[in-house]
Amino acid sequence: MSCNFRTIEDFLSAQPLTVDVEIDEAAAGCFPVKGIEFETTVLYAGVKDFTKLSTELSPAEMLVYLDMFLAWICNSVNGSRFSVLEKFLDSAVLLLFSARFGSKDPFVDALQAARWLGENDTLKFLPSIGIASGTVMAGFAGVSAGHTASVFGRPVILAAGFAKLHTKDEAAATITVPAGEWNNRNIDDVFPPFEYDHPEKGRTRQPHTWKIGKPYEVDFPGLVRMQLLDIANFIHWMPAVSACDKAREWVSQMRSQGYYKKQ
Repeated sequence: MSCNFRTIEDFLSAQPLTVDVEIDEAAAGCFPVKGIEFETTVLYAGVKDFTKLSTELSPAEMLVYLDMFLAWICNSVNGSRFSVLEKFLDSAVLLLFSARFGSKDPFVDALQAARWLGENDTLKFLPSIGIASGTVMAGFAGVSAGHTASVFGRPVILAAGFAKLHTKDEAAATITVPAGEWNNRNIDDVFPPFEYDHPEKGRTRQPHTWKIGKPYEVDFPGLVRMQLLDIANFIHWMPAVSACDKAREWVSQMRSQGYYKKQ
């Protein structure tokens, strides 16, 4: 079974809404409220060092880098089950996993998607990854001139906060989750070996390379003190060229071939 929705807009347009009203607020004016409330696991995958990158790359190079990052995420999870994609704040992507989309274990599906990102980072994006579960509201926000679909709720804030805890981590990839959600799962069950056909060895099983850290506590202002857990992979990709260099190369090609027309 695969997910029928690829974006929040797809989901909202195909499902009965939890809320569909127009509010007439004297101090603000009239505005519609349309959304669906549901339980989900949120995987937040953010561009690492977004501010630093924005100062080191030209605006055009940053645009190419971000589009390349989004394309990599989309292609990486294209075969993933039960996910809905939501671009968020121009520097991260949210993947949503829910029983509403057919997932039997949204948390495990989110972990396996994060594993794939961590093990297939051929351009060394080193995305910041956090996972949290709970109730969200997917809805349209905006004015009469136009609305944007997005997701709101505590799991979104927590997943983003978890992802930003390890900006200077030496691991190749780190997935941060609430220790209570991990709930003493067996990592070998969650991350089973990949099986593939080797040209010389035949059918081969490749075990995972992830390690579980010790639980630790973090204070989130305005929320609660939470016990977290890091699942880290220390096997680094050695790309021939990084995403930063590729962004510079593409802009250089656009200039040389006349596709960069400065106003």
